[in-house]
Amino acid sequence: MSYIQPYKQNPIEQRKDAVRRYSRNAVMWTGGGIAAGAAIGLLASSLALFIVIAVIGVAGGFINWRKVQQIVNYRDPQ
Repeated sequence: MSYIQPYKQNPIEQRKDAVRRYSRNAVMWTGGGIAAGAAIGLLASSLALFIVIAVIGVAGGFINWRKVQQIVNYRDPQ
């Protein structure tokens, strides 16, 4: 018998896992978008391409950050 559960039953543990997942995604989106924008912008010598890709990356990071904020500010029904 395995003690590892694929889905936790405790709602607090579920929220902790969701915060970890969305935090990791926010960092990856933001960092990846800026790094990819810089690399592609330098290779193509295009400032516009850098800006577009960086904005997409930051937008993805912002969306995940908002999800983290919603989870952290959630109040359990009493």
